[in-house]
Amino acid sequence: MAVLVTGGGGFVGLNLVEALLARGEEVILFDSGVLPPAAQRALAGYGRQLNVAPADVRDAAQVNQVFESHSIDRIAHCAAVTSGAARESRDPATIIDINIRGTLNILEAARAHGVKRVVYTSSGAVYGESLYRLSRLYEESPVMPITLYGITKFSAERLCARMRALWDIDVVCARLGTVIGAWERDTGVRDNYGTHTQLAGMALAGKTAVLTPREVRRDWIYSRDVATGLIALLEAARPPHALYNLSSGIEWANPIRRWCEVLQKAYPQFEYRVAAAGEEPNIWYTDVDRNLMDVGRIAQDVGFAPKYPMREAYADYLDWLRRTPEFFG
Repeated sequence: MAVLVTGGGGFVGLNLVEALLARGEEVILFDSGVLPPAAQRALAGYGRQLNVAPADVRDAAQVNQVFESHSIDRIAHCAAVTSGAARESRDPATIIDINIRGTLNILEAARAHGVKRVVYTSSGAVYGESLYRLSRLYEESPVMPITLYGITKFSAERLCARMRALWDIDVVCARLGTVIGAWERDTGVRDNYGTHTQLAGMALAGKTAVLTPREVRRDWIYSRDVATGLIALLEAARPPHALYNLSSGIEWANPIRRWCEVLQKAYPQFEYRVAAAGEEPNIWYTDVDRNLMDVGRIAQDVGFAPKYPMREAYADYLDWLRRTPEFFG
């Protein structure tokens, strides 16, 4: 029996696929895009343990064909459009179609083929305004999404909950924190690159980063920890809840400056400085503090605890950069 990972060629999906394969699982990598050469090389050694299924979650016939061709036991549904404001203004229909209709197609196929467990990867973006108003975010905290991305993620969560009740299928939702780590790239459906990824690309290119004077607070979590948390939810026998926050639950101290220090030590041609008065930074990130998501529920229910605090996360991320420099072109 295999684990299906939709959006398996994306940021979170590739981290999860790697982790599952390393555990000896048979994996179906479901994605409408083409894997980058670096990822193809990284996964080549797993042979028949990995099956790549080129398909689009919007196409119910393609989805069903994948399920009919493989014996699927569990699903991690990671496929989504992580949209920015420009895309939301230009093409809201595609965002809605992929993030909501695509989710329904996966749930329908899971029901028809008797899948044991579906884990839907949602986002802390569903909290919306609460991220900036409340000191800590719990699963029961008010949900006030602002962006179309957050709105569709919350709608998909509610869709999962409703179909779980109507169809008696086992669906668990995980709201991810701000993920950093390997494999973040332009897949055509990811508009806002993480600050750490932007800096890594500049370091490898020997450029100078111009930072904002003040660092913002974010609920950072390393991508390998996200993969571990999703696997814990895929494998948990009877999770008592259908919704979990999945983040580090701790505040990282001056993470952007620290990451710049790590990169400069490894790549001496890379430089960084704080923007002077009137100067525009060349590294994008939001200028609004985002408060932390509490992870007590997932720790208690399935035993998940992050293994990569900031220092360990940066060491592992740097090791990946050194092994995969061509990923940034």
